[in-house]
Amino acid sequence: MQLPYFPLHTVVFPHLPLPVHVFEERYRAMATDLMANGSPYAGRFIVGMIVDGPEVGGNATTRPVGTICEVRSAERFPDGRWVLLAVGVGRARLGAIDRSGPYAIVEIDPLDEPEGDGADTLLAPAQRALDRYMATVKRFVVRTASVRHESQETTDVAASLDMMLKPIQLPKDPVAASYAIGGLLQIELSRKQHLLELPDAATRLRAEVDLLRRESSLLDDGALPPVQASDIGYNPN
Repeated sequence: MQLPYFPLHTVVFPHLPLPVHVFEERYRAMATDLMANGSPYAGRFIVGMIVDGPEVGGNATTRPVGTICEVRSAERFPDGRWVLLAVGVGRARLGAIDRSGPYAIVEIDPLDEPEGDGADTLLAPAQRALDRYMATVKRFVVRTASVRHESQETTDVAASLDMMLKPIQLPKDPVAASYAIGGLLQIELSRKQHLLELPDAATRLRAEVDLLRRESSLLDDGALPPVQASDIGYNPN
């Protein structure tokens, strides 16, 4: 199986959205082909996390496991740029890359999504760890704001966070839950990629519970979380 290959400085998890601003010529061609009637790719491409090289120009090297993404909406501008909203639909191992055309095409081997032993029993501790983490993020931001702003502005920040950081109920499906946590965690891209590559949901959930507890403790101690380009919610190619 072959799909258009889109290296990015981000990690995309299955079930989660990926907004992309497409401006580079080769990816404009890719977007045009993806959205064409009768496209052999049916609106799908694969994202790999870059480990060496740039997003724009040149040929970046990525990790061997990426995420198949499906375009759910697309807008083309008069100057040829595109804005795509895609959703991760599954993982795949990357194989041989064909760079002979206007954009790269890669051979892929889709990966199964096993739950793993005891996955269902991990949902409750994962939910508790996530609840603590989100509450800790809120306290951290409010505490930081109180140092920089007047009390009224701090109150406004807290009110805004109440809207933004509402309690998150994890999906009942362990696979989907494990990917939801991966998307929410503010950690280094290399750690997110490690979570993506884990063999099953149970293994991923166990690792995420440990990470959520660790990050909560670090935030309580005043450590700054890493900020990734994907945290801004927009990925230019």
